[in-house]
Amino acid sequence: MTISAVQTVMADDNPPILPTKAKEDRPAPVVLIIGGGYSGAALAIRLLERRRKDLRIVIAEPRSALGRGQAYSSTDNAQLMNGPAGNFSIHPDEQTHLADWVERNASRNDIVIPPDGADGLFIPRGVFGRYVQEELQKSLGKLDRTVTLRHWQAQVTRLDRRASGGMVAEFSDGRILHADFVVLATGVFPLAPDPALACLANDQRLATPWDGEKLDRLTKARDILIVGASLSMVDTVASLEARGFIGRYQIISRRGHLIQPVRPAGEPVDIFDPNALPRKARELLTLVIRARRKLLSQGRDWQVIPLSLRPFILPLWQGATTTERLRFARHLRALWDVTVHRAAPPSYAAVERAISEGRFTARAARLAKIALSGDRIEVSLRPRGRNETVTIHVDGIVDARGHQEHDWGRIQNPLIRHLLESRLVRRHNTGFGIDATADGRVLDHAGTAYGDLFAIGHPLRGVAWESSSLTELRAQAQALAERLNTALEVVAVHRR
Repeated sequence: MTISAVQTVMADDNPPILPTKAKEDRPAPVVLIIGGGYSGAALAIRLLERRRKDLRIVIAEPRSALGRGQAYSSTDNAQLMNGPAGNFSIHPDEQTHLADWVERNASRNDIVIPPDGADGLFIPRGVFGRYVQEELQKSLGKLDRTVTLRHWQAQVTRLDRRASGGMVAEFSDGRILHADFVVLATGVFPLAPDPALACLANDQRLATPWDGEKLDRLTKARDILIVGASLSMVDTVASLEARGFIGRYQIISRRGHLIQPVRPAGEPVDIFDPNALPRKARELLTLVIRARRKLLSQGRDWQVIPLSLRPFILPLWQGATTTERLRFARHLRALWDVTVHRAAPPSYAAVERAISEGRFTARAARLAKIALSGDRIEVSLRPRGRNETVTIHVDGIVDARGHQEHDWGRIQNPLIRHLLESRLVRRHNTGFGIDATADGRVLDHAGTAYGDLFAIGHPLRGVAWESSSLTELRAQAQALAERLNTALEVVAVHRR
């Protein structure tokens, strides 16, 4: 079939994608990427680097811009990347690429470059999204006439495997696409609304960290409740403080763990024998506690521990049994999340300022009940480990639990429901994402990998625990592009 082009503006000041037409007498293989956030864009860039002819890429993304997704669509400059620019180049062989880009585009992005350069700079997430957009746009300038990339600004609602090979995708706007290979780059989905907040569903006093208009309205509040104590909480406080908020914050989270800022911690340390990795969650915890005590006795910062663990996260996870993975997720996940994932120091400075001024209170509790009380909101909290509730009164609530629904069995997206019901995919036995091989080939309900359906990033959380981190996504995109390039060559040769 002939794929109709949809023009898409890549960035505020960039021209639209204008793909060329492939030769119809020898149609090029088609790769459909479902999701146009960071992982979908990174994969497309890597594919275009490797394949200079006979390729058609279609990216299905409802947003008008590719490369941003939810995470990097923010226009709030107070919301920063949680790592320095030197960590997040989209090109694995050019580690300073992002930092160099930031320095070249500092004035356009209203960024002040420190004397030692942008390598250690924490940039706004929206600026990073623009960087990804521009790198994708740049990769399009090198295309052969038999290579196209097109953005279909719609959702895929159904995916079926053809008996003759490949897959058929149905879109929300009625279009149908026959693809040789499909990649699920869906990103992460938001949690279901907390039932306790139902009475505020259409109330302007209930906001998310990314709803700038509602945060504007909360600026004059006296007391704000933030549900969640990790990175989204820091974004909320930074955004409100930048708006001039001088009221009080009440923070609640299930476990009561408060996230920390990134600090330079020095060289990695040996926590365990790399050739004899711990197989049990309790054993891992024991070794980490022992390493932390040793660091404290030496006057060193415990934050060297995440740095020391990072090279071993994947083998630790893949070497564990399902029972141990579930034990880790049940007992240690909350602590892991606030230990490994830390906040940008400039953003966290807003939290520290509120703490020093006595405007910040955090506790381990959950919402029990919400009621409207005049112009205020009456909130009943149930502290962790207690049956009785405590009552507080606030002027607004920010749901900062983040986009953290990894269990596909709970996601109501039409495509996700269809994939599970048609048994094209199966839920991972940990409850995180879907099942796949180590190289990203999706397994169907019977455990078969057909080699025409792949996944990258968030859907692979159960396969590779930190699959949502930018460094892991970058590595996955490179590896998957190499695998797809080999498969595409087979298809192209067959058609020739």
